[in-house]
Order: sequence, then C-alpha cells, then structure tokens
Amino acid sequence: MKTQRNVMLIVLGVLLAGAAALIGLIVWLGWAWGALAALVAMLVIIGLCLWIIRPWHMRWRATDDEVARDMPCDELTPEAVVSTRAVTIDARPRDVWPWLVQMGFGRAGWYSYDRIDNDGIPSADRMVPEFQDLQVGDQIKMIPGLGPNVISIDRDHALVAAADDGSSSWCLELYERDGATRLLSRWRNRWEATPATAIVIAMSDPGAFIMEQRILREIKRRVEAQ
Repeated sequence: MKTQRNVMLIVLGVLLAGAAALIGLIVWLGWAWGALAALVAMLVIIGLCLWIIRPWHMRWRATDDEVARDMPCDELTPEAVVSTRAVTIDARPRDVWPWLVQMGFGRAGWYSYDRIDNDGIPSADRMVPEFQDLQVGDQIKMIPGLGPNVISIDRDHALVAAADDGSSSWCLELYERDGATRLLSRWRNRWEATPATAIVIAMSDPGAFIMEQRILREIKRRVEAQ
C-alpha cells in the first residue's frame, strides 16, 4: 500500500540523512573530531527535543485546565505517556461531530497529509452520510490493518478508541466555551522502558505531532467553511 511505503520511505530518508551528516563531519574534521562533533550535535538535539520541543508539542494549544482535566480515555491506560492537543472551532459541537466519526483510512481520510496517510486519496471535504454510522467495536484504521477500536461514543461530546492490548487509547472530546467549540485530542501510550522503545518514540513522536496538528487545523477549517 502507498501509505505503508511512504512511511517507510520517510523513516529511511531520516536515517540516510543522519548517516550522511555523520559521514560529512568525519570527512571534514577527521574520524575523531568528526565523531565527537556528531555526538555533541546529537546530544544537543536530544536535549532540545526533551526539554523544549516535546513539552510544547505534547500539549499543543491546550490550556493548563485542559491538560489537567479528566477525559474518558484516562482510565483505560493508567501510568501512560499523555499528549493533549486542542483547537478552537467557531461552530457548535453538533456541527463538528460528523467530521470526527467519519475519519479513518478507508473512510473519509484523516484531513492531514493524504500522500502519507491516505494512500494519496484526498480526504473528504464534506460530511459523508455513509461514514456516519460509526459503532462501538469498529476499528478506526490509521494505516491498512492497524488502528484502535471504538470503546465508547457519546454523541456530540466524546469518541473513545483503544488498542486491543490496552497499550494506548485515544479520545476526541468536544465542549463549548465562549460561544465556540473546543476540540481536544488526547493520546495515552504505555511504553516499555527499553532502548529500542526510546528509539521508536524519538522517531515517531515528531511525525505523530505533525500529522495530528494538521488534522485538528483541517477539521477546524472544514467546519468553519460551512
């Protein structure tokens, strides 16, 4: 599938860029100084990501109260790594809800970067009646064959999905504030503390944020365009 291929190409591109940078430093500075410069650069990048970039994107546009508020997915994955991201939409919750329930690969798409996450098929720019029938137990596919299953649906308020093994959960919640709707997206992921996991997180976190913030912004744009 194009989606899986594109994801693999992006990962491969990142790895090749890192290898090229290392080789370039070694050629420029020599083996010892080049390796040292690469190590220092890597530590600086890791520090920036851990203490500045990651704390910012893990709560992108969410208020302190929203980060602290209880959401329906919290009890499903306790002791997890949590991200809470939000956007304000100039509409009522009932006008936003149809755009949430139709999301997913093979449905209305993800409103994100379709060449990466939707096999190149443009995401819907309208409400699609045949995709409004989401039910508890349905799978919301992220990519072909992979995605959380719907755990609960509270119409016009909250949609909760989770992985079968309990390792992750996702909640989309709507509530009214100052005449508009706040759309909150919370992911909870429980990771095993291993070096391999740390590498996976380091590679997947930035991409997940880039995709999710676009999803939220595109939902806002589509709803307000109506």
